[in-house]
Amino acid sequence: MAIADRYLADDEELVHVARQHWTVLVGEFVALVAILAVVGAGLWFLPWNEDWSTVAALAIGGAGVLAALVLCLVPMLRWSTTVYILTNQRLMTREGLVSKHGRSMPLTRVNDVSYNISLWERLMRYGTLSVQSASENESMTLQRVPRPQWFQAEIYRQVSSAQTPGYPSGPPV
Repeated sequence: MAIADRYLADDEELVHVARQHWTVLVGEFVALVAILAVVGAGLWFLPWNEDWSTVAALAIGGAGVLAALVLCLVPMLRWSTTVYILTNQRLMTREGLVSKHGRSMPLTRVNDVSYNISLWERLMRYGTLSVQSASENESMTLQRVPRPQWFQAEIYRQVSSAQTPGYPSGPPV
């Protein structure tokens, strides 16, 4: 995946790239539908035979566009720029479009990987992964990861590969 390739070192191999689950965007979709309904209702009930009706329509439309940008577009851009990257040497998180934030954890320091999945998350096939390292203060939480149990197993495979020379790396066939 091109977005992850730029974060790799020369001797690293990309194993898996994940974005947050699509359910993150459900709230934004509902907000967009609500904005469209409010703007449509405002324009429907606007008395169009008045002199000020054109200015009012532009104000309603402008407020709707502004609300859609703030409540829908910004969170969608945040979602699209948040990635979880697993390589044969480290686990990384990268997020942000303008101001960026990233975190890396070498696989040789990973002690524990646990997941938490509620009933709803299980139905939708996503969950939260918590990765603990050898340092007491260093942990990484990956929110809304698709297929968290598979991702946990893949992290363990790569940890074993990184910690044990000669261990076969890569996804199982």
